[in-house]
Amino acid sequence: MKKFLVSGASGFLGSAVILRLLRARHEVVGLDPVATSDTTQRLIIDDLSDRSRLRTILQAESITHVIHCGGVSGPMVLADAPARVMEINVMGSLHLLLASLDSGCVKTFLYCSSVSAVGDFYEKEPITADYPLRPTSTYGCSKAAVDMVLRGLWQRTPIDLCALHLTGIYGPGRRTAFVVDDIVAGALRNEPVHVEPTTDWPYIYIDDAADAVVAACLSQRRRELFYFIAYPEQVALEQLAAAAGQGQAVRLVYDNAAKRTARGPLDIRPAQRDFAFAPKVDYREGVRRMVEASQK
Repeated sequence: MKKFLVSGASGFLGSAVILRLLRARHEVVGLDPVATSDTTQRLIIDDLSDRSRLRTILQAESITHVIHCGGVSGPMVLADAPARVMEINVMGSLHLLLASLDSGCVKTFLYCSSVSAVGDFYEKEPITADYPLRPTSTYGCSKAAVDMVLRGLWQRTPIDLCALHLTGIYGPGRRTAFVVDDIVAGALRNEPVHVEPTTDWPYIYIDDAADAVVAACLSQRRRELFYFIAYPEQVALEQLAAAAGQGQAVRLVYDNAAKRTARGPLDIRPAQRDFAFAPKVDYREGVRRMVEASQK
């Protein structure tokens, strides 16, 4: 029997992951310091600050699979509090990981990492999972730090470990600031949108991201530790603006004082091979759904 614990259960990705697990009739326990209005899921209100308390929860619930979606969710969150970001994302993740190792019941630990751990890059060919990690934000550093711990433990512990490097997740219901949401909001208000300069990026729609997390966690065919999760298409901000404007593109106002960021193509073939990752929603459809949801 499988029983899942999903951290970050009230968050954008965590709540979508729980919904899929429940639809598949799995037993699921959510963990989050913030309550949710969703009465369909069982939620334990707790954070990741106490390893022994987390071990007690895992053992009492007989958890077999941990999906760690919790923590600070992007470089825009707590940007002026780097120590807090490290406390939550690094120490909190280590507490949950070590509690899982100590529990005697957890068999799989899946960590939702980020392409921010890699940092800025742009290569002609999609980069693979062994690309050097050079994060450029505190958030990216926090993700890279946990990645390195997992690399040190991989295949040296009885627990099955996996880390997904997710690119920018977008879609209806995201609560933290993100450029896709800004562009959609600007389109609906018919107002210009202020953005920072960037290359074209790979993105991933929330449904595809959540499907990938569940598939990776359940897969018996994984042979890697790290996997990139993205829709296989590079998208410029101007393309997002055109999609949001539905034929009349939103005007983008660039902050030329800001550093131009870069994120090139990602190799998703290992994810396709090992857990049938097949993202279905391109940016046109994803933005259309966001516009539609915002108009309800």
